[in-house]
Amino acid sequence: MIKKTFNFSFLLIYLLLNGCGFKPILVGSNYDFSIKVANASGDSQVNSQIENKLKSLNGIKKIYKINLKSKKTNNIISKDSKGDPTILEIVINLNYMLTENGKVLTNRSLTQRSTYNNISDKFELRKSEETLKDSLVENLVTDIINSASNLILNPMVNDN
Repeated sequence: MIKKTFNFSFLLIYLLLNGCGFKPILVGSNYDFSIKVANASGDSQVNSQIENKLKSLNGIKKIYKINLKSKKTNNIISKDSKGDPTILEIVINLNYMLTENGKVLTNRSLTQRSTYNNISDKFELRKSEETLKDSLVENLVTDIINSASNLILNPMVNDN
């Protein structure tokens, strides 16, 4: 009886998760271009994450090169009466320049930020910060891809 219940529960969970329509943003999207990182400076973790996400683009119609300059900062937004931080903020600034055959197509500055509550368990705090950083980087990559897509759709528009 327990085995049947377990099998039915497993099947039900599989069907619910499979049928919900969830899929990662970049997977299954067909882009006619790829973006290769030519130069990256600033926060190496952020740059590495951006580069890894851009590698999933494998279009051959156009190949853009991108120069990245990133900066990640953690700020204290508020403190309690003892002076201990209660609300923190993570900010990622990104300057990027898309080029094709040496010609600058887009030169933009982006900022993504998120606030979160401080928690006493430093391991959990670090995990929370990593999750927030990953989300912010995902938003930045989406903006870069949208910018490159707009160049394909409107080649005469310079997105500076």
